[in-house]
Amino acid sequence: MRKFFAFVASVACAFSAMATNYQGELTVTVNDETAVQGTEITVTNTDGLYDLSIKNFKLVSGELVLPVGNIELKGCQGTDAYGITTIKFNNSVTIAPGDDPNVATEDWMGPMLGEVPIEMTAKLNDQVLSVNIDINLALLEQIIKVSFVGNTPASLEGDLTKDGVVNVSDVTSLVNKVLE
Repeated sequence: MRKFFAFVASVACAFSAMATNYQGELTVTVNDETAVQGTEITVTNTDGLYDLSIKNFKLVSGELVLPVGNIELKGCQGTDAYGITTIKFNNSVTIAPGDDPNVATEDWMGPMLGEVPIEMTAKLNDQVLSVNIDINLALLEQIIKVSFVGNTPASLEGDLTKDGVVNVSDVTSLVNKVLE
């Protein structure tokens, strides 16, 4: 009976904070100049509130790479309709330095910007994420528009441990579940 309650508790914890990574194309337009690059956005759902994050974001334009930092939009309200969740955020955030070992802490430009006003709308389901962000940096006289469309990587059938490969660990996990 103890094993059953432990299993129920672990399932409840797993569902209370679920994170999904979406990989796709990010388009950044700054004062009518556009740069497109691949990136990953992580969405975490904790008790009905959503956090969106881009870790170690770097703005890439041709040969120029500007390390920006970790962008996190926390506590976003979500509404569900027809299998789509719409998330909205309208607040200012401070961009944290990234943790990429190839970039010195002082080279991340996001923290130097102070409070950044962000207006964001995102739509998502289990497989697809679409994000639109408007940033008006009046101090720098820049209007920044960001859009992202991405999807979750296809999972492998039988990948019980969710490590991206079907291997002995998956078989061991399955045997342990049967023996419980």
